[in-house]
Amino acid sequence: MSKKRSREWLDQIEQVYREQGRELWALFYAQCGNADRASDALQESFARYHEQRNGAPIRDVRAWLLQVGRNWLRDVARRQKVAAKPTENLDYLPTRTGEPADSAISEELRDAVREGLAQLKPADREVLVLRYSLNWSSIRIAEVLETTASAIDMRLSRARKRLAEILEKSGMKHERP
Repeated sequence: MSKKRSREWLDQIEQVYREQGRELWALFYAQCGNADRASDALQESFARYHEQRNGAPIRDVRAWLLQVGRNWLRDVARRQKVAAKPTENLDYLPTRTGEPADSAISEELRDAVREGLAQLKPADREVLVLRYSLNWSSIRIAEVLETTASAIDMRLSRARKRLAEILEKSGMKHERP
């Protein structure tokens, strides 16, 4: 491959990464519940995509990358024979009031939600992460997961209920506005 074609290929990979990387990472995270492992899956997907420059053309790059990453995560889980575990604490996010007590409560809630998500089935965790981390609509989630928006709405409802039950068992109380 000429240097020019090689540079064009690298530019194409970089563009796909800029456009799709964050969302792909979130999808991988939703599957495994581990930020580092999701990053590894993303890296593995793009490394294999880089190797495809001389292979058969890929019709839907995003779907291909998603499938490669999901397969890699399944292989890793099989080899390690471990379920998704809670990851390290979320980054510190200041509260609106800036009060230390509010910060402590927010941190406690984030930790409880993280632990609760880890206890959910991967399919439940996936729809919740896509909805609330990426702010995707039911229609968008349905397109990615190849189902209907009404099925996604039902999965979201059930997943929220399961998460609420887990949080309640851990001592977190739900306060309605």
